Amino acid sequence: MKAHLLHNPKAGDKDHSENELVKKISANKIKCIYSSAKKNWCKDLTPDADFVIIAGGDGTVRKVILEFLTGRAGQQRYPLALLPMGTANNIARSLHITGEEEDIIASWHQHNIQRFDVGKIAGFHEDMFFLEGFGCGIFPVLMDTMKRLEEPDDPEEKIKLALETLHDIIDNYQAQACKLEIDGVDYSGNYLMVEVMNIRSIGPGLNMNKDADLCDGEMEVVLLSEDKRKSFSAYIKDRIGSSANKDYDLPVIKGKNIRLSWADEHAHIDDELIKSREGKSYIVSILKRELEFLVP
Repeated sequence: MKAHLLHNPKAGDKDHSENELVKKISANKIKCIYSSAKKNWCKDLTPDADFVIIAGGDGTVRKVILEFLTGRAGQQRYPLALLPMGTANNIARSLHITGEEEDIIASWHQHNIQRFDVGKIAGFHEDMFFLEGFGCGIFPVLMDTMKRLEEPDDPEEKIKLALETLHDIIDNYQAQACKLEIDGVDYSGNYLMVEVMNIRSIGPGLNMNKDADLCDGEMEVVLLSEDKRKSFSAYIKDRIGSSANKDYDLPVIKGKNIRLSWADEHAHIDDELIKSREGKSYIVSILKRELEFLVP
């Protein structure tokens, strides 16, 4: 087998250096070609590679995949293998890619394929894509706040800080008016959060979308209204003091075509903070089974 490794050299520790990763992969009888995901790797892609490995966190996974979705990495598509090295690793966890690196690498020989939908958003200056979610309200406010804080290096401490910050935001955030239409049905109202989700978890590893199906051609719209504020705040407080990642049940509406506009400027696409324009409508559609991942 032959693979092209795209690696975020800033992710992980010394055991995740270029040499160590190539050594681990080669030990599993996979010929490995290396490129830094931080540099212009598109021109170096190997046409005869059996698959592409992405080593890094959710941000690295998204940046690499966007190069394929936009055509900047050429028209050839490869199965994708993940080596999760981030804090939350929401995408990898949604694909059940967890555990020891050696076991993950060894599983690639099984060539188990999981297809994966991609969300497409119209309404910006160009079409935008998401793997995890697109939404407004408390989570982009959390992202904006975390940018201004000094984050600890330890992933568990980083998650704890994010949860503590989110708890404060939930208690103080004013619900915003949202115009929302899902497959022609109006769900407009005042919400603390509207999230169009593709996977089960969001933000600091919160499982909020138990109905997620990665390749059914639909997204799940998760809604947090004023009447759920206290219970959601209590859930986050419980998560701060517990290592167990319990699900939290919120109203979920599945849909294929979603139109929304939001009164607040805070919005996000995956881990990217964006500004929405008041009264501007954004239309979400689905690219069904657009990606293929190698899974255990």
